[in-house]
Amino acid sequence: RGEMQQGMYGGGGGPAGFGGGPPGGFPPQQQAPPPAAAAAPPAMSPLLRIRAGIEKGSVAEVMAGVRDADTYGVTLAPNVRDMIKQWLAVNAPGMSAGGSPTKAAGSLPPQQAAPPTMAPPTQMPPRQQQPPRRDEEEVTAGDGSANWSSQAHYDGVGAGIPAAARAKAPTLNPDLFRTALMKFFKGAPKGSEAAQGLGIMEAEDGARFLPLPLLGRAVGLGGQDFEVAHQVWQVVNDTPPGMLVLSDDARGCGLVEWAGWEEFSAAMASIVRGTRDPAFEPRSIQGHVARAARGAVRSGPTRKDDVLKSLKEELSPEAIPADAAPALRSAISRRARLALACLVDAIASHGLGPGAGPDAMGLVGQMPRTLFGLIFDSIDDRDRGACAFLGEILDSWDKRRCFSRKWLQEARGKFTIPKGPNAERDEGRGWYALTAENLHKKPPQDEPAAVEKEPAPAVAVVEAPKEAAKKDEHRGKDLDARKGDRDRDRDRDRDRDRDRDRDRDRREKEKEKEKNKKNTT
Repeated sequence: RGEMQQGMYGGGGGPAGFGGGPPGGFPPQQQAPPPAAAAAPPAMSPLLRIRAGIEKGSVAEVMAGVRDADTYGVTLAPNVRDMIKQWLAVNAPGMSAGGSPTKAAGSLPPQQAAPPTMAPPTQMPPRQQQPPRRDEEEVTAGDGSANWSSQAHYDGVGAGIPAAARAKAPTLNPDLFRTALMKFFKGAPKGSEAAQGLGIMEAEDGARFLPLPLLGRAVGLGGQDFEVAHQVWQVVNDTPPGMLVLSDDARGCGLVEWAGWEEFSAAMASIVRGTRDPAFEPRSIQGHVARAARGAVRSGPTRKDDVLKSLKEELSPEAIPADAAPALRSAISRRARLALACLVDAIASHGLGPGAGPDAMGLVGQMPRTLFGLIFDSIDDRDRGACAFLGEILDSWDKRRCFSRKWLQEARGKFTIPKGPNAERDEGRGWYALTAENLHKKPPQDEPAAVEKEPAPAVAVVEAPKEAAKKDEHRGKDLDARKGDRDRDRDRDRDRDRDRDRDRDRREKEKEKEKNKKNTT
């Protein structure tokens, strides 16, 4: 090697020439130590060994991993070395020096690359560096020994769930229980095998109750059945009235709204189907109107908006099936209008009755704004039967003080109410059988016709002038009533034309004002 250096630098002196300066003026070159025998690659990566030692809490294993990294030339990132120092300072604060972890933690030497040698490539091949591992690049400084644990904790359910994978305890609230109960009751109808398998309890009034442990596990609670049931019972007990309800034996939980909403929905479907039947009779939906009104009030405040939406959409006079015959379209529109008026009348009677709670006032108070337009707008005055029926409904609401007088006066001004005798009203037939006053009355049974005896001729001669006089009197009254109706129609048309002219003048003035403002601007 001395001869080789002599040939390269131009110096002389053989191997002993290292002591003197080379003739060329180059600084003395430090001779590299003889290369050690190549070490066998480790069985485990030093970084993985360090990590395993930290997980086990073994200081010796961590220091062995650091030594392996120095021995095999694995470069540790600065943040990794800082993390190891912090961990050693926490887990081995009192160990002695002399290769102890405390000494290594305080004076962990930085890794430096070996000084370059001047050996030619043929004499000393360069050492192959290992590519950086992906785990080493993504390691960040942690919190020392905090959050390090190799012990698995179990919650006692089945085979157990490790603590790291266990879900957090759910936040219990009435809305969460309501959503779960709605899904259960919809998926398991009354009397089905699914309802029997879930153990759903059915009450005589239509209420349904799900067992408390099953409801608790559905929302994420764990533990024994009595513990889950107790937690559910506490939430239901603290819930304001009107949403959740316990069964009589406190073993199940149900929805206050469910029985009423189910009853209302079924009755509404029957009413809509009946009004679209060509052979429709008002008495055919008498029972359905009563059940729909009762269900709407029982459904409570949580279903108030749904009840109003269903009434508005399903019984709108404009909601006519596309496949309905042209001759049946006007009949369906008229039936829907009058059926909606009967439902509003029945709901107002139930909602303001002694058996209804204070929450029913909200439903009754919202009906005029939502439904009066569908009932009283665009009524054909030629339909005297419908106009007379709606007039009687308004009079009934005014006497019972169901709605504000302002709403009733506005409704009266939208159509003409005929006057005169009304046999259907007096006998409770036709649509009058569906009013709140006659809703629970049974239809009168047909009495057998009595055998009439032939009157004596003298009596017939005497009674003939009286019958003729009665007919003339009725005919005169009909003529007077018809004349009064014509005068009333003429006055209404005159008022309507006057209002139309007034509105047109007002719109023209507003347009002129807007134009003047634009010109001024």
